[in-house]
Amino acid sequence: MVFGCLFATDAWQQGLVKRGVPGPGFLPFICGIVLIGLSLMVLIPALGSGKNQKMEEGGQERFFPEKQSGRRLFLALAAPVLYAIFLPYLGFLISTFVFMFFMFRLMEPQKWYWVFLLSFSTAILAHLLFGALEVQLPRGIFGI
Repeated sequence: MVFGCLFATDAWQQGLVKRGVPGPGFLPFICGIVLIGLSLMVLIPALGSGKNQKMEEGGQERFFPEKQSGRRLFLALAAPVLYAIFLPYLGFLISTFVFMFFMFRLMEPQKWYWVFLLSFSTAILAHLLFGALEVQLPRGIFGI
């Protein structure tokens, strides 16, 4: 919520509207307001419910409630870093497909054909969108 307030405050100082069109602070202001709203949606129920389903082990609340939580968190943080490293070498389409495939399997393991279909369609749609916006994407060693 603090970051949302900082975004909104700094964006306000940049100016929301200039000469009848959105100014440089318009989008950061909206993002700050959305961040504040989402934070409140999490904070209010957490404060009202007291202690949520507490997983106890030896009388103490566990930080990671599931066995694989720490591993999954590490993989979720490492995946975008690896995506950024391999993007120039493998190109946008292949890197995006592999990244999305990994993330879909990591988040909630689904059937392989759904993961493949969602990853493939995400990579293709993102490529088409960026192509329509005339954004130059890395082609990689395969030239794709």
